[in-house]
Amino acid sequence: MALPYLVKHIYSYGTEEVIRRGKRIFALKNIELVKFDPLLGSINCRVKDDGYSTFYKVTIENFKNPATLSLRCGCPYNLSEVCRHKAAALFFIQDLMDKNMLEYQSEAYKTTHTLLRTKNLDLKMIKMLCSPAIYEDAEMLLRKSKATILKAEDERNARSNRCTASKRQ
Repeated sequence: MALPYLVKHIYSYGTEEVIRRGKRIFALKNIELVKFDPLLGSINCRVKDDGYSTFYKVTIENFKNPATLSLRCGCPYNLSEVCRHKAAALFFIQDLMDKNMLEYQSEAYKTTHTLLRTKNLDLKMIKMLCSPAIYEDAEMLLRKSKATILKAEDERNARSNRCTASKRQ
């Protein structure tokens, strides 16, 4: 069985000492997931050093693509690509991936009761805020009848019933 690419990265660029100490940090659970952005494929971890009570920020970008994987750590280690904090974070991320805890599913939000606060409302903004189907329905409705805004104050709008009655038909 081949090694996962995150673990392979650790063994390719880390020294034996770094790998051993990274495994120790991971085994002691001295890693905390601070931020996970599935759209950008970036993860921020807070890693506690194994020798001192110091915490370092480890940023992993493009973790889903082995060709563009990027690692950064706030520690002063500069002898190789992977320090013990990066190694521990990569072991941690691989463990989360093995447990399917980093899966991303897109969310669908209901916007039927969403309020919009704006000073100007033009056609371009309406196109941006609506789905194409709703925009086409509104355009057809406005071709049949004209909407009249009766009152617009205190962040609320009142319109005539003519527009809503024609929409129901």
